[in-house]
Amino acid sequence: MLLLFLRSAVRQLAYILPAWILLFQYADLAAQVSMKATRTFEKVEVDGVLDEESWSSLPIATDFIAWTPQPGLKASDETEVRFLYDDNSIYIAARMAVTDRDSIMTELTQRDDLGNTDWFGFVVDTYGNGNDGFEFIVGATGVQFDAKFSDQQGEDTNWDAVWFSSVTLGDSEWIAEIEIPYSALRFANKDVQSWKINFMRSIRRINEKSSWSFIDPKVSGFLTQAGTITDLEHISPPIRLSLSPYLSVYAQQHNGGSADPFSSTGYSYNGGMDLKYGINDAFTLDMVLVPDFGQVRSDDIILNLSPFEVRYDENRQFFTEGTELFNQDDLFYSRRIGGSPIGHSDVYHSLEGPEEITQNPTTSQLYNATKVSGRNSNGLGIGVFNAISRATHARIEDMESGRVRSAVTAPITNYNMTVLDQNLPNNSKISLANTNVWRAGDTYHDANVTSFSYDLKNKAQSYNIYGRGTVSQIIKPQDDNVNGYKYSLGLGKISGNLGFRASYTEISPDYNPNDFGFLRINNLRSFELESFYRVFNPFGPFNRGNFWNFFTYDRIVEPDAFTSMHFNIGFWVESKGFWNFNMWSNYRPTGYDYNEPRSAGRYYEMPSWWNTGFWVGSDSRKKFRMQGFGNYRRFAEDGRYSVSIGMEPRYRFSNKLTMSFELDLLNSFNDKGYVNQDEGEVVFGNRDQVTFENSIYAAYTFNDKMGIDFRLRHYWSKVAYDSFYDLTSEGRLTSNDYNNFHDFSFNVFNIDLNYRWRFAPGSDLFIVWKNNISGFSSDQLIDYESLDYSNGVSELGDLPQTNSLSLRVVYYIDYASVKRLL
Repeated sequence: MLLLFLRSAVRQLAYILPAWILLFQYADLAAQVSMKATRTFEKVEVDGVLDEESWSSLPIATDFIAWTPQPGLKASDETEVRFLYDDNSIYIAARMAVTDRDSIMTELTQRDDLGNTDWFGFVVDTYGNGNDGFEFIVGATGVQFDAKFSDQQGEDTNWDAVWFSSVTLGDSEWIAEIEIPYSALRFANKDVQSWKINFMRSIRRINEKSSWSFIDPKVSGFLTQAGTITDLEHISPPIRLSLSPYLSVYAQQHNGGSADPFSSTGYSYNGGMDLKYGINDAFTLDMVLVPDFGQVRSDDIILNLSPFEVRYDENRQFFTEGTELFNQDDLFYSRRIGGSPIGHSDVYHSLEGPEEITQNPTTSQLYNATKVSGRNSNGLGIGVFNAISRATHARIEDMESGRVRSAVTAPITNYNMTVLDQNLPNNSKISLANTNVWRAGDTYHDANVTSFSYDLKNKAQSYNIYGRGTVSQIIKPQDDNVNGYKYSLGLGKISGNLGFRASYTEISPDYNPNDFGFLRINNLRSFELESFYRVFNPFGPFNRGNFWNFFTYDRIVEPDAFTSMHFNIGFWVESKGFWNFNMWSNYRPTGYDYNEPRSAGRYYEMPSWWNTGFWVGSDSRKKFRMQGFGNYRRFAEDGRYSVSIGMEPRYRFSNKLTMSFELDLLNSFNDKGYVNQDEGEVVFGNRDQVTFENSIYAAYTFNDKMGIDFRLRHYWSKVAYDSFYDLTSEGRLTSNDYNNFHDFSFNVFNIDLNYRWRFAPGSDLFIVWKNNISGFSSDQLIDYESLDYSNGVSELGDLPQTNSLSLRVVYYIDYASVKRLL
């Protein structure tokens, strides 16, 4: 089947390329700058003083050019950058002129969050492929920011390296001095090297960002517009080996709420290690042994009435750091790993007589996880990921005899993904990816997905054609396998003021990558057309803006039938006072929803609707900032509409303390949706839903290595039904005498309090308090229609509650640093 799709992709290219050949003529990009590297034999002390002799008489990178708010203008203040290297590191020193000391903005934040501060940094592409690089930034506060950078996926801020920096602030300038050990980079083992590099500066007071090599926002590609550092001679990639052993201690208390007034307290400890090893100059092995993710931020759980799965963010660092190669068309959804056991709900159907489930874990524990990734000097990226989760069991007790038995809810499971990603000229690429999920035994299925993709651009980075073909296979041990496919192709104009994109996607009814990936809907044919006009230079009262319109036309594959059309228009602008405004409007004519009935072959005739909305944000440089939004949707049906509004005020009390509050209200009235199936009929209900979501955030940063942050979130939603309907075979609703009770409310309350101290390079101490209260309320004695938010708050005391206090210490050991000390 994969060969069929590869053949189809080639055939599509054969049709498209002749018409596009004129668009792919060679064109020169803007002239780029270069500077010669200078070797030093003097020890450089990274102290922000620049008193070493090596810093004198060096080539200087200067004449920075702004790329925002007004691209192409000379930067407002002068910047001078010098570059040194030795056998172990590269060194960069920057002198940045300022009007006076008070003009430097210096809000303290935690690592990888620059906030309202001036900063200096650079991005380096050691292989010169224009696709992948490393980014290092230091704020005027001394706070470090680093990221892996990909022109395809932007910044991966979860990537952390160990490097050194220091800043000094004066009346007429501020200085940044940076050392990047070679162990933090990947580069070829050649006698003489040239790297693509670009130095960047932000003057927060005027919201100006400038660079040594001009970054034209009209041109697609950030790394391709970098300058060059030449004549790096006789440097060798070091042995890249680091260990980060950890120890964590937990104290937990659980209270069952009013339904189960008993409480329990427990203590535990864990130990494990992260290991990173440079297999060669390009590829790195990253392994976590006996992982512990108990301190990750709580999920923003919501009430889901739709037929589709909710996608939650991945907060576990191992699964977000250095995973850019694996992010292929949602084939890698790492929340599957260690997630809900595959048979978690099945065990409820296996109960016999007076049995009850006394324990049923909601997550699976991991033995280990490993990834190997990198890109060689020929532009070939290789990624291999593997994780093993242990078996999970439910505990079932016979309430009459006291007999206890165990039921497997998930066997030992292996998750694997392999990716080959080849860079081509003009920042183009082709990729081949495969995912595989293997489960021990013959109770549950295995799964395999294979995908091929391409993205081809002309030399000027102004046009592209792209596509993907994917096949999935569910391997059932005692039944026939289930095969499915997905393919897409498209073309677009990606640079300049005026751009467009047109694409077609088809997904078969049996396509299913969800054992490892994420797919919200299959059985789909979708045509999309988008055009946009971007303004990068000031116009009228605005600095820049974007105006767009978007159209989709959807059908299902089986049966071949129309489902929906969608029209969207909108704009975003930034004013010269750095306020942001966003407005949009949507229209969807009458369509046919084959998903909401949750029954094969059935559909619901969805009435037409339109909506309009806005978002506005004030100047983020100010101590007080306000963000707000509003959205109104009206159906072509009496009394059916929804309204949502929200606001988020933020106040910066000082350069160390910031607080914000967010309140969102989302209300829908006389909405129609699936309830259940009754005597063979699909039952819909007429319902009102009222949702409140509010959160409080506060952060206090002691210095560039120590800070504390607090987040409280309360989500409350109620659903009240006033009538029910049968769904006819024509997709319409008819009244019935169904009168079961389905009103309920849903509560989630979380607190995350985190203290972090980086007590040594790469080494951290964390103290974390987590509080969780959540649950449903459905009581026929309650009039849910009359409930308000105060009732939701009062319900919290009746719901199960868990408190966790933990301490975690991570110590970083670097082989190269230890070797230099010996």
